[in-house]
Amino acid sequence: MARTNKPRAAKSSPVKLIRSKRIHEGRIIQLRVDLLEVIDSGVRIERDVIEHPGAVVLIPIDSKGRLLLVEQYRHSVGETLMELPAGTLEPGEEPKLCANRELQEEVGYKAKTLKAVGGYYVAPGYTSEYLHLFLATGLTPSRLNGDEEEGISAKAVSVASALRMIKNGQIRDAKSVAGILKYVTFLKKA
Repeated sequence: MARTNKPRAAKSSPVKLIRSKRIHEGRIIQLRVDLLEVIDSGVRIERDVIEHPGAVVLIPIDSKGRLLLVEQYRHSVGETLMELPAGTLEPGEEPKLCANRELQEEVGYKAKTLKAVGGYYVAPGYTSEYLHLFLATGLTPSRLNGDEEEGISAKAVSVASALRMIKNGQIRDAKSVAGILKYVTFLKKA
């Protein structure tokens, strides 16, 4: 299930939410400023929070045991990056449905087996974005049209090559580094 982006404090939270003000409404993200009070001291602090609907990240493994990566230009950093396929959840969309769609749009395959293998927050110091991680196996060709402006190209690489790419800085996208290392460390069959 997708996570909510409503400001909240856990029952054991050391802070109390005093006020939350949305200051920007974008196509994908919203920005809010929360005023918090530290319960023990009464000190008030402000926190800027980027609200994000969440996303999926795929670890697609082809019949030869290779990882399918995508090369994509990322405007925010002004570079083309090598990444695991990923995509943003639509409002109310289940992560598995999003993963199925993104796999077909970005690498042109459908998975016989799409297994949820955990997830992680991108940067919980300032954003609510949560990434749902999926292992995709039993791949068969199936293309869905994606966003025209994405300019994505897919590339199959061995796991050893992916690890070298991380080591030498060719893969610098945190979601991809984390997903590949999780696959190698915990998911890959020996």
